[in-house]
Amino acid sequence: MTMKITDISNIGVEHLQPQSPEAAKVSSERQALPQGGSGLDVIHLSPKARLMQKASQIIAETPEVRPEKVSALQEAISQGTYKVDTAEVAKSLLIHHLTES
Repeated sequence: MTMKITDISNIGVEHLQPQSPEAAKVSSERQALPQGGSGLDVIHLSPKARLMQKASQIIAETPEVRPEKVSALQEAISQGTYKVDTAEVAKSLLIHHLTES
C-alpha cells in the first residue's frame, strides 16, 4: 500500500535533504525490490512537503525581534527624526481590512 503525505507538520520529521533526480531514481528502484518481510514502512514526501518543512525550520530559527532594527528605530524616535509615512500606513490598513476574511 502506498500513501502520499503532503502535510508533515507535527510528525517529528527533521533535517530533510532534497534528493537529486539520480538519487531519487535509485531510491525508487530499491523500493521496488522485495523487502524480504522486514516489516519496514516507507514514507515518500512530496517536494511541496519538503519545502514546507524547510520553510518551517527557517521560521523557527528566525528571531521574532531583530535587535538591530529595534535599536535603530528607538534612536530615531529619541532624536525626533523618525517620520511616519501616513499614506503607507493608510494603504496597509486598507489592504488588511479588504483582504480579511
